[in-house]
Amino acid sequence: MTDIIDELRKHRSEAFTAQDSNAPVCFLATTDPHGQPQVRTLVLREINDTDLTLFINASSPKWEQLQSNPQCQVLLWYATLNLQYRITGIAEALPASAITNNWHKRPHRAKVLDYFYDTVAPQSATMASRDALLESFEAINRTRAPGEMRPSVAALAIRVQLARIERLDLTEDGLPHIRQQFDLSDTGWSETTLVP
Repeated sequence: MTDIIDELRKHRSEAFTAQDSNAPVCFLATTDPHGQPQVRTLVLREINDTDLTLFINASSPKWEQLQSNPQCQVLLWYATLNLQYRITGIAEALPASAITNNWHKRPHRAKVLDYFYDTVAPQSATMASRDALLESFEAINRTRAPGEMRPSVAALAIRVQLARIERLDLTEDGLPHIRQQFDLSDTGWSETTLVP
């Protein structure tokens, strides 16, 4: 049987090597309070043996959605490899140390945005204009030296506990695409072939 996590890591590494624009990101799907699907692009921080790590902000609607319904899906699409991974799991917050330990890896813009969410407006709030947003952003940026910035208490690391992974290989060899489902149980991963 395929070790699906090793394959997933290998394919992500190959996507980085191929300079696939999706290599560093994933697409997180949640449901809003009305049951409507909500999908957005996030940086995929880590692929662990039984979970994925993502960073979000507590002011974001996605955190409220995950608190109401922690079931979610994460999609990885590597166009350079013609591979899609659809990952189903349960989201939960990680200890604050997960953010603190990775704070140095965050781009300066993301750090300033965390301060923006805390002091100006939460994520997804409306602003009078793009210029008003940039003016507030620059005001924070001017007063915060990169070395003195610390993680916001609203910055969250979440883990998506893996339950199922579907891999779709859009092979170009004239045969039907390869579609496999992997389910995680107490005894490990089981593999099933699906009709593409």
